[in-house]
Amino acid sequence: MAWACVMPEELSVVPRGLVCLANLHTRHHPVHRSIWELLDKERPNAPLRYRLVDIDEQYPHSKAKRATYEWYVPKGILKTNWMHKHLHLVPSLIVIFFELDWNDPLFKDKQNDLKNKIDMVRTNLDGRTATISVVLLQNKNSFPTVDDVYSSERDQMANTLCTYFDIPKRSLCVLPVLPQPDNLSAWIDRLEQTFIESSQNYYTNEIRRVKKHKDTLNNITHQLLHIRHQFKVGFFSELKQDIPSAVKSYKNAYSYLTENARIHDTNILEMKMIAGFLAYKICRISFESSQPVEAINHFRRHADIFKSKTGPTDLLFEHKAWLSKQFQTFGDLFTRCPLAIQTQHPGFYYQEAAYQSMARKQIAQTCRRIEQPDFDSSEFLKTTEFYGQRPWRQHHQSMEISDAQKEREAIAALRDAESRVNHSELIISLLVQAITHFKKHSSNRMKLYLMYNLAEEYVSSKNYDIALNYYNHIVQAYRTEHWWPILEAILPAALKCAYLSVNLQDWIQFSLEILNPNINLPIQVKTQTQTNLENLIIKNIIPQGECTISSINEQWKALPTKQKISIDADTFKGLLECKVYFTHETVSIDSEITLQIALKNNFPLPIEFSELLTYFNLKEYDGLANVTNAEQLKFSSGEQRILTFNFAPKNDHVQRLLEITSVSLTYGMTNETHVDFQWRNSLQSNPSFQQISLTPKWRTKAGHILWENLPIRRKTNIIMRAAEVKLTVEHQLPVLLYESYPMKIQIKNCENVDIHSATLTCTCSTSDDNSQTSDDTFLSYSITDSNTETTAHLCSMTFEKIKKDAEIDQDLYVRCNTNRSRDITIRMRTENYLQNVTLVFFYYLIIVQLKLNEVVTEGFCLRTQPIAAPIVQNLLVGEYSLYWKRSSHPHIPELCTTFSLSDFNVEQQQVYIEVTIPNHVPLQEPFQINYRIHNRSNIVHEYKVNLEQINLIVAVSGSTITSLLVPPHSSSDVSYTLVATLCGFVQLPKFKLSMIRPQSQEVDESIDKTLPTHIFVVPSSKNE
Repeated sequence: MAWACVMPEELSVVPRGLVCLANLHTRHHPVHRSIWELLDKERPNAPLRYRLVDIDEQYPHSKAKRATYEWYVPKGILKTNWMHKHLHLVPSLIVIFFELDWNDPLFKDKQNDLKNKIDMVRTNLDGRTATISVVLLQNKNSFPTVDDVYSSERDQMANTLCTYFDIPKRSLCVLPVLPQPDNLSAWIDRLEQTFIESSQNYYTNEIRRVKKHKDTLNNITHQLLHIRHQFKVGFFSELKQDIPSAVKSYKNAYSYLTENARIHDTNILEMKMIAGFLAYKICRISFESSQPVEAINHFRRHADIFKSKTGPTDLLFEHKAWLSKQFQTFGDLFTRCPLAIQTQHPGFYYQEAAYQSMARKQIAQTCRRIEQPDFDSSEFLKTTEFYGQRPWRQHHQSMEISDAQKEREAIAALRDAESRVNHSELIISLLVQAITHFKKHSSNRMKLYLMYNLAEEYVSSKNYDIALNYYNHIVQAYRTEHWWPILEAILPAALKCAYLSVNLQDWIQFSLEILNPNINLPIQVKTQTQTNLENLIIKNIIPQGECTISSINEQWKALPTKQKISIDADTFKGLLECKVYFTHETVSIDSEITLQIALKNNFPLPIEFSELLTYFNLKEYDGLANVTNAEQLKFSSGEQRILTFNFAPKNDHVQRLLEITSVSLTYGMTNETHVDFQWRNSLQSNPSFQQISLTPKWRTKAGHILWENLPIRRKTNIIMRAAEVKLTVEHQLPVLLYESYPMKIQIKNCENVDIHSATLTCTCSTSDDNSQTSDDTFLSYSITDSNTETTAHLCSMTFEKIKKDAEIDQDLYVRCNTNRSRDITIRMRTENYLQNVTLVFFYYLIIVQLKLNEVVTEGFCLRTQPIAAPIVQNLLVGEYSLYWKRSSHPHIPELCTTFSLSDFNVEQQQVYIEVTIPNHVPLQEPFQINYRIHNRSNIVHEYKVNLEQINLIVAVSGSTITSLLVPPHSSSDVSYTLVATLCGFVQLPKFKLSMIRPQSQEVDESIDKTLPTHIFVVPSSKNE
């Protein structure tokens, strides 16, 4: 009901102290209008609200104040006009603007005139304690300055005015703005501070007055007064801008109401409404104070406390209406909070509000509408003095009902009024708000669920077209994600909605969705659905079992009899499937193209299609893979069939790609309403045309076709026929650098006819992608490159005629300047024919080669001339030139290959050792080794000589250590006698030479490399 759902506008308004401005003529006086515009402009968190009033404005009368509440029984908690009165009617301050200068010649007369205005305002307040302030609008020139000698006199005049007007001195203000204001904004700001102080003093006195009655109240008969006074204190604190005190008073009032107050069926609506007001105030202040958690927790406690306090059973819909309003208003408050997250946002509260309204709607459907009541129902629907009270028993606080008959009539009137409420409009509004927030926070699952609720509500309100849009969106989303159990629950309602909206396209789509094997609806439902589809498409009979509304049936009959309903069959995967397969990936121009189209039917009943059409990217092939015989398109349930088509490629389509763009299967006659199932090559999830392995098992052992194993190939390339020409190449690897490497190409015509205008082309490319061959490889058909078309890496020639069975030998010469592998491609092209041969060569540099696997080496002994410097670095030796050619091709000119010899360093040594040793020695017979030491320096050298015994295989006779003196540019000999004790290549004792004098020089270690280390020992002739 309206009073159960009421949420006064005054609650949602941020309370601000009311200040009335009197005697401001804004229409005719520019200065007055400027003052009003500055005071009334929108400002964030403004503490005051201004209202223009006439000087004779009538204000609400003040009631006589009670001296005691001892015998007082309250009639209710909060009057319906109390908040409005203190927000808009009862001012905290009345400001009277009056033009009066201190030196005005008519000062006395104007003073009396102002006194009369003040007395009139004071009389109209009728006992209200609002403060009266006076603002004198004066000329700027008459305003006192610092050195004004008359300032004390003017102060005396101001005090006299305050005494004469009976107002405090601080309530008299002067505004020097005439005749034109200067810096008016600054003066208004200072003036407003005075207004704020006076207004807050008024509300402080009001709070003090209300609190004064607290001690006189008792907890038995004055429970309502406890709640009322705490609410008033909180409201006055908000007007005073004392937010902490306000929320404290609201919480005290809420706690007293839920913990101490007696709640029964006669006052439960009043208690719930006041509790809702208090909860709203607490939550709103918490959100504005950036304490969303506090607001959420309080509202949850509030909902838990009152969710079970349903009230009278016959008025249960009132409880649901109240709960719905509570969640809705909290959602409205939550939208102002920027801290919402995915798991806690206003959408949840709008959703719960919608569900409470749905429950209210179900209860309201049991309410009986009274067409001709025997009582005046308007008497029970009037507004009340207090929030939440019943019009027929206002001010009634007893648990007993005095007039039972009147109570029954009132409940009947309320139920009748409830039955006339448009609940769907309320539910739709709440669901739309909930969906908006769930979408904002990316909660797609919840969004879809609420959209389903919204679609149901639109159906209930007979807005079938809007509901159908939502059903389409929901079904598409769940189908894409394969939520088959959810679709099972949605599709029957969606099909019914499509029927009620007379939408043929959607009705057919939802019918096909139901027939999908993934939807586990009862077989009777599927059978009836397919029967209805067949009756509508084939027999033009309106479906049965959907609706009995005659107007809907007439609209179905009025539909056009010739419509084409296009269905994207890819979206109904599992119901009707199609696969296409070109048997060959490439097809030559002289052979047929074989196309196989596989169809699988999963309709629960047999079905017959009228035609099958196949469309290609090359329009010339459209119509070559069609079936128009309906007998070939009859399918039983679960049957799958492969249709084979053969057709020849067009001659002008060589080197082109043939691709199937779509397959169309028609259900129904094309000259009447029919359904066109289409499989397209489109970017959709899980398309039917998808690339899979092309080597599946087509059949099982029993010969049954496995649908999952059927391959898919929707493209084939049309190529030229391979020529019946045999190309062979003879050559002998390896290829040497810079030579004209000979290759023999043999061409044999195996065609049944002569070949005319045949072009032989040889090209060279590198096997390495990062290399270039165009500048270092040369191809030619002759040594002299005459009468041929030759480029660096390509050469070609044309044969005017090659007779049948004729053979032609053609030489090809390849010259390479770098050591790298290359691909040689030999191609022969005739009209519509092509023959290729590709060779891969690996080239390595070979210096000299006589025969395969033979190597020839040539050595030179070099001796340097005497050098003046101790070391000569990078001595150039010269070049080595080799003249060669292949013996198998003597006609090829001789080729010269030149190599640069490596340079080396030359060092001059001061010590040189010459060793005299036999080539071989007999076993166990003495032999001598002589070491001649040459001194090539200009000074005398003294050496220490040591023949170090390594093992006993070669024994040394005599002393092994001695010293030796060698003059400049001369030599000295040292001889040793040795005996070998073992045959073979044995190691000699190690000869060591060290410098004694001069000490500054040392013997070069490289000399050791020139000394012999082994000797060959043969058996002795005596042993033989």
